[in-house]
Amino acid sequence: MSMVADRPRPREEGRASTSARSCSDFPSRTPAERLTDDLLVEILSRVPAKSLCRCKCVSKHWLGLIQHPDHRKRLPQTLAGFFYGSSTTGQRLLESPFYFTSLSVSGDPRPPFDTSLTFLPIDLLDSCNGLLLCRCHDVSDGVGAFHYVVCNPATEKWVILPKSGKANTEVAATCLGFDPALSSHFHVFEFIEENTELSGVAVYSSETEEWVYKEKRWNSDTWLASGHSSATDFLNGLLFFLAFDLDLHDCVAAVDTKGETWMKFSNPGGQFDDFGVVEGFIQRSQGRLHYASFQRDKDGVVIRLIVYVLENYQDEQWILKHSIETSSVFGWTDLCLDGDLDFVAIHLECNLVFFIAGGITLICYNMDNRQVKVISHLAGGKPLFLPYVPLYTESQSLHI
Repeated sequence: MSMVADRPRPREEGRASTSARSCSDFPSRTPAERLTDDLLVEILSRVPAKSLCRCKCVSKHWLGLIQHPDHRKRLPQTLAGFFYGSSTTGQRLLESPFYFTSLSVSGDPRPPFDTSLTFLPIDLLDSCNGLLLCRCHDVSDGVGAFHYVVCNPATEKWVILPKSGKANTEVAATCLGFDPALSSHFHVFEFIEENTELSGVAVYSSETEEWVYKEKRWNSDTWLASGHSSATDFLNGLLFFLAFDLDLHDCVAAVDTKGETWMKFSNPGGQFDDFGVVEGFIQRSQGRLHYASFQRDKDGVVIRLIVYVLENYQDEQWILKHSIETSSVFGWTDLCLDGDLDFVAIHLECNLVFFIAGGITLICYNMDNRQVKVISHLAGGKPLFLPYVPLYTESQSLHI
């Protein structure tokens, strides 16, 4: 009787032995190593893109999971590379044909989608969080007529926007605003000029599928800045752009998606005023607006790279994040910005600044270790660049 009573039930014995085998067969495995691939991919899909990049270094198995094509669409994406090309009109757009240079370090420089956009013949105007703002020519409406198109090259989905009602000659620049963390809808901004001065903005919302026009909310004369291939950025529901104001001179301005909130900020770099600061470059990085520029000496020679972060909108609080002599970065002292060097982008998650040197060499400067790396050599003249982050999420705002 006692022997029968002490004997475990068959089902309980099976469960106990399974548990024992798991511990005895893999005594040295960590809890992370015991996770199934499906569960591990589910966990990795919830971490930021920067943390996901670090996870590639955990093991070869993790690296394989993260880079596997079947998992890529579920995982957060980081900066994949740059669309680049030239413009014969002098406008801020990449005329077809344009090209793509990848930042891949996996050995395969080809992006996992059709970056030539052969499915949609267009010119590129802007890029924002995986979506592209394009200009599709419509010869049926006459010479020079076009429609705006917003597309996702990763899913090959797009939508044609209605016309804003503004004449082409009134539009100084057109920009895209999209943040999937805030909304699945995008906005397109047309900056309207009157007698070369900024007079207002027309904004298209994919949610309402309508344009609204609002006049500028400040009294001083203001002009859009020119000269950089990426002079705008969308952050926290505001489109930031470089401008010139009679009171503030070179400044950073912003407008919201309804065209009702307008702001202007003095450019950073006050302690360098004795020498002069070159017109800067803006880009969001790590959730904050960054401003990068160069300091010049009294002879106009560029001597220092400076990077600021906008900590507070209301107080216009720019904090110096990085400063280094250009000779320590690029190896020469007689730097000429007109032909030697220009800003391309600041990485979205990392402390990396991208430049185009000599009009043909794409280089990257790491603010953490103060090292420079050549990314690629590009043929042709000085190109314009649009940074690109793949977006594999399907959006109802885009349809054929």
